[in-house]
Amino acid sequence: MALSLDRVSRALAASPDRWTYEGDVRWRAAVAVILRERAGAVEVLVIRRAERAGDRWSGHAALPGGKVSAADATIDDTALRETLEEVGLDLRALGARRLGQLDDHPSLKQRSWARFTVVPVVYAIEGDPPLTLDAREVAEAMWVPLDEVRRTQGSMLWWFRPLKAIPVKLPMRLPRWQWRGLTIWGLTYGMLRELMERADEAP
Repeated sequence: MALSLDRVSRALAASPDRWTYEGDVRWRAAVAVILRERAGAVEVLVIRRAERAGDRWSGHAALPGGKVSAADATIDDTALRETLEEVGLDLRALGARRLGQLDDHPSLKQRSWARFTVVPVVYAIEGDPPLTLDAREVAEAMWVPLDEVRRTQGSMLWWFRPLKAIPVKLPMRLPRWQWRGLTIWGLTYGMLRELMERADEAP
C-alpha cells in the first residue's frame, strides 16, 4: 500500500513528545523528518552534509537537525532551530503540522557503546517553500519520494570504526538506499525505515 501522510499521522498519533530514553549519554540531539505530499507521493527532505576537513561524516546523507542547545526547552525547539539554521525553513511560520516522533536512535543495544541519542520528530508541510542552505553545514538538499527510494534496497560495506568500543568486525555490511547519487544509510536509513514500517502497519 502506498505511503500517505494520513497513514503516517495515524501511525504516530500516540507517540510521546519527550525524550523516551532517560539513561546516561554523552549528548542528545533531535532531527526533523519533514514530509510533504506531491503528485500523490510522500517525500522527505534529505540533506547531504558539507565536505569538511576532519569530519568523517562529510558528504553523507542526513536529516536536518543537531545537538541540543542549553536554550532548547523541548525536543521540538532543537529540531526546529536546527532546521532553520541548516536549510532556512521556519517550520513554525510555515504552519507545519507535528505528526509525532519516532523512537530514539540508535538502538538501546548500540547506545551502550555509542553513548548518544537522537530523536526524530516528524512534521508535514505543504507546497514547495524555498530553501536557503548553510553552506558550512549542507552541500545540497533534495526531496526524496519514500515509496520509490525503498525500492532501491541494497547493501554496502563500511570499513571505518568511529569508536574503538564498537563490538563488530570490519568491514560491516550495512543496508542502504540510493537516490540520485546519494546513499542513505546508518541512522538516517534506520529512522526512515521505522517511519515507513510503522505507517505500513497503521490501521
